[in-house]
Amino acid sequence: MAHTYANARSRAAAWLTAISHTRAGAFRWGVVILLTLIWIGGGLFLWRDQGLLEAFYRTLSAVSMWDEYFDAREPLRELVRFAAIAAPAVGLLFAFSGQLGRSLARIFNLGARRHVVIAGDSPAALSLALDCRKHKDAVILIAQDLPDETALGLRRKGVIVLEGDATHLETLRTARAHHAGHVVAFEPDDTANLQIEAAVRRLVGAAKRKPPIGVHVATRSAMLLKEAREMRSAQMRSGKAVMNIDPKPFSLEEMSARALLQTQSQTILTLARQLGEDRVHVVFFGFDSGAEAVAERVLMSLWSAHFAPPRLTVLTQNADIAEAGFRARHREAFAHPHIWSADISFMSFDWDAESIGHDVLDKVEQARGKPTALVVSTGTDPGNIHLAIALKRVCNHRLRWPVPIFMRETSQSEFSQQYAKGDETEELDAYLQAFGSHQVNATRARILDGSLDRGAAIAHEHYQKGLGERDELTMKELQAATRDWSDVLETYRAANRAVADAAMTKVWDAGWRPATKEDGVKGDSSPTVPADLQERLARREHDRWMAERLMSGWRPTLEGEPRNNDLMAHNKLIPWDALTDADRNNDVVQVRAAMNVARLLHKEGFVPRS
Repeated sequence: MAHTYANARSRAAAWLTAISHTRAGAFRWGVVILLTLIWIGGGLFLWRDQGLLEAFYRTLSAVSMWDEYFDAREPLRELVRFAAIAAPAVGLLFAFSGQLGRSLARIFNLGARRHVVIAGDSPAALSLALDCRKHKDAVILIAQDLPDETALGLRRKGVIVLEGDATHLETLRTARAHHAGHVVAFEPDDTANLQIEAAVRRLVGAAKRKPPIGVHVATRSAMLLKEAREMRSAQMRSGKAVMNIDPKPFSLEEMSARALLQTQSQTILTLARQLGEDRVHVVFFGFDSGAEAVAERVLMSLWSAHFAPPRLTVLTQNADIAEAGFRARHREAFAHPHIWSADISFMSFDWDAESIGHDVLDKVEQARGKPTALVVSTGTDPGNIHLAIALKRVCNHRLRWPVPIFMRETSQSEFSQQYAKGDETEELDAYLQAFGSHQVNATRARILDGSLDRGAAIAHEHYQKGLGERDELTMKELQAATRDWSDVLETYRAANRAVADAAMTKVWDAGWRPATKEDGVKGDSSPTVPADLQERLARREHDRWMAERLMSGWRPTLEGEPRNNDLMAHNKLIPWDALTDADRNNDVVQVRAAMNVARLLHKEGFVPRS
């Protein structure tokens, strides 16, 4: 059973919060009205022969236990007496039960530990809070401008909503952030999120926390995400950091891009082979932060031994600006063409002023070749839907481009759930598939538990201990490999994330695919790499690794210079033929690591691909 982030007091606070805000109004009023009807109706009937005013007076006197009621023997009189006492008592109890529950919740919350604190009122933050509650975690949400109805709905689910500024120490102290299991800084402003992390660090001070409090800092800027991670590595290398806080910067855009590559790489590769293409070619319509995250992961991970290096083409309204920005953020990926240079081209296309037609497809095809996948990410969900529909129509005209169209959305829509669900036909045609919504990405598993990094932890374990030379690992050993991931420097984390994202590509290269129910057979739990493909896959793994290092900002050292982590200079950024046998074996190890990553992520097993 999964671990729950809560102690007994925080669980009680969550339960009392839910109970005190429950939708029981109809039931409560029904009980009070029924008791009142029994009291008044029964009393008037009981004293009907005394006249209306006298009957009414005697009915009301049931509250004072008048003698006629005190020694009641007949059932109706006893019932009226009971209802007369119960109606006001129950009414008062119901009236004050909500306030009582809220007061008790605050009292219990004073002893909350190991709970989850979330700062922010964005849809993604609310989605994470509700997902944590589904897993029975105790959640405190800090928000400033949450609508009353939204706050009420959260409280009915057991989320404790605290109004205040999460960058202030006292607000975090009230939320018991210094005793939490996890703190998630989920404000829309990156600077505010960094301030929340700093405030939590000051609040904890030198107090020991075992395990340390996970402080998850949301970032929208890819450059800031990189710098925040490198800062964490610098603190760990210095040995001065007090590990009572474990900072974990994250990006929803990066998460959605990694998830897309991990689940769709085999589909893209199979289609490229089916269409007779010599490489994977992804065409982007729009190049917002979500699209750029996908582009980065493709260039770092989607390297197949059966194809040439990946190619990207970007159609955007401001091609020159987009290209200049991308090259500036990934300067090293273009500075060493003798090793590798990112194959990405930017073209101008204004979808607001021009229609989607065959002339657009002709332009791309003549300059860059046919694509094997499209990504639509213009910056707005309505724009993505409109453009994706138009692309699907023109791509399917005479089956011009029968490729998947990955449409980015920040929030799941009725359209995406009905019409952008993936390939639902056997025919070779273009289809829509949505990705990137906060309902999928802003979850407990991905943010708090780091589920997307499980494979990266295994890859790191292989590299550190040379596990490729050992016999096959058991599933228990694979799961154990993830335990020390929090102690890994960000330099190695980034490299091993790319290894994990490339795992299904390696599995495809080796001739395997995940088993499905339609196969009707049990999948092989230990996919292997054919001996004649081992060196070929290792060569391609080295090429992929060099691309990932250059994309991450590393550069080759001058001849004879040693590796320098602080300057991000690596002496192994050289062609395969220049490597030593030991260095080549490291790439062999990573190929085997990829197979074990796939085993952990696809426990249903694998079958030979056709």
